[in-house]
Amino acid sequence: MKDEKSVTNEEDLEIVEIAEFKINDTRKHKLRQEEQEKSRRQSLYGILALYAAGFLAAVLLCVFAFQLPAAVVCVILVLEAAIAACMYEAGAGIHILEVIIGIVAGVIYGRLLLMIVGALIYLGAVIALRGIRSLY
Repeated sequence: MKDEKSVTNEEDLEIVEIAEFKINDTRKHKLRQEEQEKSRRQSLYGILALYAAGFLAAVLLCVFAFQLPAAVVCVILVLEAAIAACMYEAGAGIHILEVIIGIVAGVIYGRLLLMIVGALIYLGAVIALRGIRSLY
């Protein structure tokens, strides 16, 4: 009878140890997931902050260095960013074509510097959106 009790206690201890191992493994998994999510958020914030700083620098450059009207600059750059948001999954040829069209429009309307900055904003937006997409 003692032998049966000792066997039962040993089995119970094994079950408890296995349950504890599973709980510890689940905690480690959750901590790893939380750490990965935190890393993704930091990368996302970094990408967004870098793009926002570039956008602001482009606006200030066009307004103060090139002496262009602020309203025109903001409208063009926001349109370039919106076009990039719509077309960021397109192929490289489409992006190159959009940049060429923008620069040609700048030559035609006498705002070449503005459209070059707009093309840079467009390419920056596409790169930022692809970076964000790769995070999630």
